[in-house]
Amino acid sequence: MDEYKKEIKDAITYAEHLKFDKQHPWHRNLIALYCSLIEYSDSLVHLVKTEKRISVPLVFRGLLEAFVDFKNLSEDKTYGYHMEASYAKEWLKVIEEASQMKNAFLDSIGKDPTLDKKIQDHMNKLSELKGKGYNPLNQFQKFDRAGMIEEYRSIYNFVCSHSHNNIRSLIDRFFIINEAKNDFDIALFKEAEHGEFDHYLVTGRHFLRNGSHTIHAVMVTGYENQFPV
Repeated sequence: MDEYKKEIKDAITYAEHLKFDKQHPWHRNLIALYCSLIEYSDSLVHLVKTEKRISVPLVFRGLLEAFVDFKNLSEDKTYGYHMEASYAKEWLKVIEEASQMKNAFLDSIGKDPTLDKKIQDHMNKLSELKGKGYNPLNQFQKFDRAGMIEEYRSIYNFVCSHSHNNIRSLIDRFFIINEAKNDFDIALFKEAEHGEFDHYLVTGRHFLRNGSHTIHAVMVTGYENQFPV
């Protein structure tokens, strides 16, 4: 854990050297994804330290998805158009639902007098992007582009299981199995086993180190060698 904490500290220290064009969507999104890697890492270390078992895989999933997007965007600027397509698609879901004025959680959005125009703008944007071949991507497609199919079919499956409350994850969280008696006990705040979180820390540190090296190389700060990969 100490090595990961140092990795986070170094990432924050050298982040002050990152200069980017605020008007450039590729720069903005790449920097935001890198910041996500730093903050997810900080949250992950804190949760492991305090043994918040139920939250560790959920935060790690966010870290993993952010790294996949970061890797794809750093290697291909046009990946940003796929991100924009996803942005338009997801907002359309929300504002079209809000326009029906039947969802109390979206009441304030539904009352927006410019809502119809916003719906049309997002529809036009999504149609334009799709017409150019930039469709919203699902997670498998993102991992595939990043060359991380093995990660998708292994660690991503496990952390998604926790996010979706799969029975496998419920057993892991709360059941203490007694095979000899063919019985089990339920435990709230189940005590972590020795080394239980090691794979999250090792993999998370790898993602952050790789991201730090890449961002400094892409932004030509000259500090990428501070993060050898």
